[in-house]
Amino acid sequence: MRLYPKMILVIACTFFAVMVVLLFSFEYTIMDSFSSLEKKYVDQDILRAEHAIEQEIDRIKQIGTDWAEWDTTYDFLVTHDPAYISSNLALSTFEALKIRYFIIQDLNGSIIVGRGISDNAPELTGIPPDLGALINKSRTETKRAGLIGWNNTAWLIAQNPILTTHQEGPPRGTLTILNPLDQQMCADISDLLLQNVTARILTQEEKISQNLHVLHAAVTRDSIQAVSVLPDIFGFPFLLLKVEGVRDLYMSGLYTRDYLFFSLLLLVICFMGVAITLINLIVIAPLGELNTELEKVGKSGLLSGRIKTGRDDEIGDLSRSINLMLDQIEQAVEQRHATEQRLSRLIALAEEGICLMGPDNHIWFANPKMASFFGMTPGELAGKSILNLLEAEQAIRPEDLFADQPVHREFHTRKKDGADLYISVVAAPYPLEGGQEGHLCVMNDITTFKDNEKALLLSNKKLSLLGSMTRHDIVNQLTTIRGMLSLVHRKTTDEIILNLVEAAEEAADRVNKHIEFSKEYQKAGMQAPIWQNLGTCWNLAYAMTKKKGLTFSYQGEHVEVYADQLLQKVFYNLIDNSLKHGKNVFYISIHTKMRDSNLVILYEDDGEGIADSMKERIFERGVGSGTGWGLFFAREVLGLTGITITEQGTFGIGARFEIVVPEGGYRKVEIPTENI
Repeated sequence: MRLYPKMILVIACTFFAVMVVLLFSFEYTIMDSFSSLEKKYVDQDILRAEHAIEQEIDRIKQIGTDWAEWDTTYDFLVTHDPAYISSNLALSTFEALKIRYFIIQDLNGSIIVGRGISDNAPELTGIPPDLGALINKSRTETKRAGLIGWNNTAWLIAQNPILTTHQEGPPRGTLTILNPLDQQMCADISDLLLQNVTARILTQEEKISQNLHVLHAAVTRDSIQAVSVLPDIFGFPFLLLKVEGVRDLYMSGLYTRDYLFFSLLLLVICFMGVAITLINLIVIAPLGELNTELEKVGKSGLLSGRIKTGRDDEIGDLSRSINLMLDQIEQAVEQRHATEQRLSRLIALAEEGICLMGPDNHIWFANPKMASFFGMTPGELAGKSILNLLEAEQAIRPEDLFADQPVHREFHTRKKDGADLYISVVAAPYPLEGGQEGHLCVMNDITTFKDNEKALLLSNKKLSLLGSMTRHDIVNQLTTIRGMLSLVHRKTTDEIILNLVEAAEEAADRVNKHIEFSKEYQKAGMQAPIWQNLGTCWNLAYAMTKKKGLTFSYQGEHVEVYADQLLQKVFYNLIDNSLKHGKNVFYISIHTKMRDSNLVILYEDDGEGIADSMKERIFERGVGSGTGWGLFFAREVLGLTGITITEQGTFGIGARFEIVVPEGGYRKVEIPTENI
């Protein structure tokens, strides 16, 4: 998509998103606030309607209390004086008290007086039989007021026991007052609340499904309702009270939302027109001119071409940056040509074989040196599989040579004429053109080295055999000499001869120790170094000591050390040196620590220690009160892999040998959880 329509689309989408956000914010904040406020108002109105009904119930309850707790009414239940009825229960009394029915019952539930106002005309009438039965059913000896249903109409009822003016008894009957909760009362409540209030008796199904005093609102676009369920005098759900109001706030919010939407839409259209026009004049048109000049430079194919930079704004800065980039590209191309020439000459003259392989492991390019290794020309190597070229005695898998990291391997193959060829190969990933992945190989002919290695191994084997035979013959002769000296020692009593014999025996012992040392020393370096667990070597060394009364400890990290396979013998010689020269050694320990990037192994004992003048000499051959070879042997074996040993203890306190393993000569090992 071009920049101009993309700019229009971005601006339009941006403003559309802003409008959507604003409208959604208005809809879900302000409109929700209006709805919440209307619900709050209608909930308050339903509570006020309930309160109005409760006030009416309290009013007739108070009227009933005034009449029931009156000495004249109390005496009337005994005298049944007609004057009480004619003077107190006239039509004017009902109209003044705004009540419909007035009923007095004795303790047996018999109606003594029952009067009411007719529905059709303002005149007094009697009590319907079914109403009397309902009143008798609801009669109680305590005060009670509430709602009751009769003749499909809700009635307000108040029942009071008849007592004296001082509320003394015993009760002589019950006084009941009823008033209908009809449309007129609902209209009065509606006028009071300025809302439409209606009330109806619940159906039997509704009574089963409704809970007492449940408030909820039914909301439509034009109206909002709140409903409450009121219980009857027996405590059961009875009356459904509903308040319905017009949603004036919500409708005003809708008008405001629509006005805001169309205002924003008009503003967006005007702004987009102005913005697009200005951007076209200020940005798009100058960029088009710049693009035309760049096309001219590109079609010319000359890196020396440049574009005009006469503008003094951001587009002018862009033009100058493009010219600077062209300068740098021109210089980079020249440097690349020079580098390629030098690299080609370097590869051609290199003493190592170099080749580049494609994704299929076939050779794309090989220098003359590599071709000479195999007795071929570079042209003959091109297109050959490097795996087939290196195969001789066994098949080579691609993963043996090619990986994500550089790989160093040695191979035994053959030249074109069938001669043996040993090759050292270093292969590393190399990115090719088109996003492909190839490999770069550097080779060295190590045939001469391998031949020398074989000759050296053969010479070592011969020397080792000669040394073993020589030691064996010397040991046999020493055994004979020592046996003869022993016979001379038993056959003579001449002190001079005995002293000479003892001196000869001591010389024979020393020769035997020299032979034993040469046997051990010959093993040093004969086998390749390996990774050895430090704790295991220490445990095996002190297990060979067989010295009772000593405490050995190892406190250090779980590490492996790359050392000669006689590492265990080194630790044994250190322990043997402590036991022979330490005098009263009871504790020998070894622990590790890090110093810079090196691993330091500390060997300590609690013996006599080593004098300062002897700290370095003890590692010389023949120095010491014993054979003088133990510590010399230890330093020689450790030095085969670059490990050093020095004595850093304090004379009179104990010996302390520091064994320093250089970086790369140690590695940490994980110990299984069940072994911890």
